Amino acid sequence: MGLGWSVSAHALTLVEKAALTLTLNGQAPASDAKPEVVTLPYHWDQRQGAVDGEARFAFELPAGDPDAPAALFVSRLGNSFRLSVDGQELARFGAMPPGPYDDASFAPQYFVLPPSASARRVEVVIAAQAARQGGLSPIVAGSVDEIRPLYERAEFWQISGGRFIAIVSGVLGALSLLVWLRQRESIYLYYGLGELLWSVQTVRVLFTHAPLPWPWWGVVPLAAFQAAIPLLCRFALAVVGRDHTRLARFLGLMAWFAPVAAALGIMVPWLWVMPLWHVLNLVVGLAMMVTVLGVARRSAVLEHRVLAVAVVLVVLCGARDTWVMRSSPQAYEMVPWIRFAWVGFAISLGWVIAERMRKDARAMAQMNASLEAELAQRNAALEAAFAREREGEKARGALEERQRVMRDLHDGLGAQLVGLLRMAQQPGTAREDVTLHLRDAVDQLKLTVDAMHDGEGDVASALGTVRYRLAPRLQAAGIDLHWDVSALPPMTGWSVAESHQMQMLLFEAFSNMMTHSAATRATLNARQVPAGGADGAQVEVVEVELCDNGRGFDMNAVSAGRGLANMRTRAAALGGSLTLHSRPGETRLRLRLPVPAALR
Repeated sequence: MGLGWSVSAHALTLVEKAALTLTLNGQAPASDAKPEVVTLPYHWDQRQGAVDGEARFAFELPAGDPDAPAALFVSRLGNSFRLSVDGQELARFGAMPPGPYDDASFAPQYFVLPPSASARRVEVVIAAQAARQGGLSPIVAGSVDEIRPLYERAEFWQISGGRFIAIVSGVLGALSLLVWLRQRESIYLYYGLGELLWSVQTVRVLFTHAPLPWPWWGVVPLAAFQAAIPLLCRFALAVVGRDHTRLARFLGLMAWFAPVAAALGIMVPWLWVMPLWHVLNLVVGLAMMVTVLGVARRSAVLEHRVLAVAVVLVVLCGARDTWVMRSSPQAYEMVPWIRFAWVGFAISLGWVIAERMRKDARAMAQMNASLEAELAQRNAALEAAFAREREGEKARGALEERQRVMRDLHDGLGAQLVGLLRMAQQPGTAREDVTLHLRDAVDQLKLTVDAMHDGEGDVASALGTVRYRLAPRLQAAGIDLHWDVSALPPMTGWSVAESHQMQMLLFEAFSNMMTHSAATRATLNARQVPAGGADGAQVEVVEVELCDNGRGFDMNAVSAGRGLANMRTRAAALGGSLTLHSRPGETRLRLRLPVPAALR
């Protein structure tokens, strides 16, 4: 009936043997060479090594139903291929030899054959490159209704399953890296990088037209796979507190050198590098499993036990896959168990990450509550200290005010009363002189008492107090006072001391006017005006100007007197300046006080 076919109870034909004709490195076989009968699956890299070429597989299918089309199912076929039935080409994929983007070797294939009542000769030609995992798996033939479910089931596990795993790993890896960016804990970095790299190696099975040219499409997924395993092993060690052991450091070195091993295995190609690296991954995985199991056995932490179960599952699946690939003739068409065990492993590790984040969040909440309580205690202590400081400040202010009043009474009113007493004791002293000095003393006393009420830097109120106290005396002296005070800004930082200094300065000026000027008219203006600063910048000042129409005086003679010196001293104490101009018929005094910067 033909070569290498058998019929099952369900009328399916499993082709496990075929006649093989090889073309290696572009050299056609000799004309008298006979085809070799080989057993499928045929793994090009294992059978031919680091050689490119083509393989022609020929076999016969038995006669089928002449009224119903037949179908073929091939779980792996590639890198590129051509399928012919009775000399007629039925399907083709890629170029011969395969182009840099042609790679059908991971995707299951399904072909519909035309109905035939006789046996048919089928030829499958594959073109393979070294290290690209090309080859041909056993072929299943039968009716469309029988073969189609086989193909759909294989496509589900190989393609849809790979897509699901790539999405899960990519999402978990990205989330873990986002957590690492915020918390900078190494376990999130190991897990995030491992899952993302596992996602990269999984997506290779989803492409028949590769997104990168060969050999890069071989190096990148393989390097990702070889680096993902040591990274996730190191994550497991970090979870159980063994991240600083020699095994953990060796796993870190493996992750760094994985791209080098992948490049040597694909681009050189040294085909023995990858099997050796797989065995090394299995050894370090077993060592990690023993470490995690030892910690979980002694630990009461739930996440350690969950991690131990996940580690045992994935290591056992990895050991099974390694054994099958090295010893089973069905290795080429094998679907790795570790690919699907990894989903459970990834979910378990994701749960461990979530549990650690929950614990960290709870610890952070407790820390925040503790900090809030400590902050409240410190705030209470600071408020108490501020209250004591305010009470002390009030006490010091009251003491300073008493000292100021005593000083003003002693230096001002006291000295004036002593002088008045001496004047009264001298024979021939006029009563009018004694009365004038008594009025000065009384007015000064009243201003001293008025200054004890804090006006909070209200310049207009302080000026109004001077007017209120001196208006009767000015009227009695025959001086008509014109008052023009505009809206003035409050002098931030002024206390009763500053207000009293300004009042006493004006009191001195009014006293001199009433005593010496023989004026009949006086004007007081107060307003806010711009002025040039020391650095040339514009600043705002409060300008108080007092002008009378008296006889005037000699500026040179007055400059040496104590009265004008006292007024300039008081102006300097206020941070301002005092200017005085006099001539017959006009005397003008101008006091300028800087406005605080916050009010400009």
